Amino acid sequence: MKPFGVDDTISLKLEQRPRDLRSRLSAFALLIIAVFAILAGRLWYLQVLHGEELAELAQDNHLKEREIPAPRGAIYDAHGHRIAEVRASFDIVVSPQDVDRRPEPVDDMPAALGGPISQVASDLQTRTDIGTLAIRLSALLEGTPPEELIERFEDAPSRWRPVVLRSDLSSGELERVLAHRAELPGVHVVSRHRRSYPDGELFAHLVGYMREVRGDELGRLREQYRDQPQGEDWYEPGDRIGKYGLEAAHEHLLRGLDGTFWVQVDVHGRELGRSTSADLPGDDYFRSIAHFLDKAVVPEVPGHDLHLTVRKDLQELAVGLMGEESGSVVMMEVDTGRVLALANAPAFDPEIFSSRISPEAWAELREDPAHPLVDKALQGIYPPGSTWKMLVAAAALGTGTWTEETRVSCGGYLKVGRRRFHCWNGRGHGSVALKEALRGSCDVYFYRAGLAVGIDEVARYARMFGMGEATGIGINDEGGALVPTAEWKARRFAGQRGMTTFTAGDTASAVIGQGFTLATPMQLARMTSVIANGGTVYRPQLVDRVVGPDGQVVQRGEPEVLGYVDLAPEHFAAIQGGMFAVVEEVGGTARRQRLRRLAFAGKTGTAQVVRLGSSNERRFRDHAWFVAYAPADKPEVAIVVLVEHGEHGSTAAAPIARQMFEHYFKDRIEAAAADDTRIGVPGVPAPSAVVPESAPPDDGGFEAVPGVQPEDL
Repeated sequence: MKPFGVDDTISLKLEQRPRDLRSRLSAFALLIIAVFAILAGRLWYLQVLHGEELAELAQDNHLKEREIPAPRGAIYDAHGHRIAEVRASFDIVVSPQDVDRRPEPVDDMPAALGGPISQVASDLQTRTDIGTLAIRLSALLEGTPPEELIERFEDAPSRWRPVVLRSDLSSGELERVLAHRAELPGVHVVSRHRRSYPDGELFAHLVGYMREVRGDELGRLREQYRDQPQGEDWYEPGDRIGKYGLEAAHEHLLRGLDGTFWVQVDVHGRELGRSTSADLPGDDYFRSIAHFLDKAVVPEVPGHDLHLTVRKDLQELAVGLMGEESGSVVMMEVDTGRVLALANAPAFDPEIFSSRISPEAWAELREDPAHPLVDKALQGIYPPGSTWKMLVAAAALGTGTWTEETRVSCGGYLKVGRRRFHCWNGRGHGSVALKEALRGSCDVYFYRAGLAVGIDEVARYARMFGMGEATGIGINDEGGALVPTAEWKARRFAGQRGMTTFTAGDTASAVIGQGFTLATPMQLARMTSVIANGGTVYRPQLVDRVVGPDGQVVQRGEPEVLGYVDLAPEHFAAIQGGMFAVVEEVGGTARRQRLRRLAFAGKTGTAQVVRLGSSNERRFRDHAWFVAYAPADKPEVAIVVLVEHGEHGSTAAAPIARQMFEHYFKDRIEAAAADDTRIGVPGVPAPSAVVPESAPPDDGGFEAVPGVQPEDL
């Protein structure tokens, strides 16, 4: 046998090679077949089973829906002057799904414009994170730190809704952001309509202001409108909403419906084209490729316009006459309830709320002793002073307790129990009936009348005139003030020994508008109009009509009667006669404010803030009131003027009302002067001249004697 050698080994390997190669090729072929089978199956799954669905997803990846903000409705005064409008504004908006969350740390990221941004330009073609993006944006914006931008992004309620990082860009900021648009993936500039108030402080409390919707409000708003035509997406993060005044009360009318358009974006979220040719920054480039898009544009629907009853000329005059004083002026029509002026002093500029207000500015407004943020006409609650006396007269006459001829002897004070309740005229008014008591504002007469009628009957009549409850004007959480009763005091001071009974001293103080009695200027304005028109209580009206985007009137304000006062016409005539005497007759507390060509009726009031002599500081001085209506014979308008700490209604408040009447009736006064006649009192000869401001008081110059305050009782 031949020995097994090297040649035999080589021969054996050569014989085995074809069989190994064939097995390997077979395995490789099977692998290739399997791969193609998987790919074919996957293609069948993607294109046949889910082709339509995935095509839509792919479409959504490069087409993004954007909103077209609807312009908010304008607000006009009674003569068509625009007192709230919209202006162009631009916001920086980011899509959260196109931006990564912030990496840690971010302190070493570039933070300045110029060199640092150019240094990272090479990295900007990839998806970025909010930390990097915030630093790049902060370098382009004025006074906006990266931390604020990051906070806004991270506070977003949804990853699928756009987030407003910065609103209302300045022209310089807008230019810089647009110049660096390619370096800001996921960011786009949105054109919006921002509220503007051309008259600044003049209508601040009436029109109000807007603020950005808070995150905790979005849920409530979405729930509120989920089943409404507006839909749950009517409000989004970054939207603004009326927060005060008419802006808040009529938000649902003023706010429009946003439209939508589509944009084409690249993989990094940068816009390439739009389905609209709207006038937006940089549109020249976008229009050149917009033909690639076939998505429809849904046009926006503007909000409704409000046309008010308030007149700008009267508002300006009222604010101008108040000057540096603090207080309020309300003027309204007596037979309709239409409000002609609703002025507060001091006020605030509503534009300061158009962006984030600094803590320092907010603290300054909140701590201002004149309270410019408070709507004094509707929310200010004060002792009404002697303006309350007409209500006591109505109760005495209406219950038959007294007649207009009932006389009282005023010796300067009235003793109630062991206390003396003084009249403002320390020497007394002598024997007075209703007309003389109103003319000279005799406290003793009304002490006695109130005690004779009783506090509960006085309260019953006061409520007929609308006192003690909100007037229903519909804005600014109007105050209801207080008409005290025996039951109220028992409830209010329950558990406090000796405090639950409404004493005679309580009554004497309350019936002259002091003590527990409180009112708002708006309530007193309506009370005066009720006296003037003979007993009809109207709801104060601010909106004359609402006009839709198509120019059609969709809502018109009509006089709304809330009730009637159960008082005989002759009793109204008696009260009106006393108010007429206040201005027209010698001895009237507002005699110095009478007009030569116009007769009007009124009532002065002085409301003590603290006990006389407690302090000489202005903030402790008495409030000055004056209520009036004109013309005296056929009343058309009523007015109330409050001057905080003005001390005397006859000198601080009444002159403002007189000049308001002069302006309102200017044409008729001029016509009366040309004819040498007088408006308001037919047949009464005109006086030779207006009594000068410097003339001595007709009441003899008596100084007020302090009355009794609640803390004394």
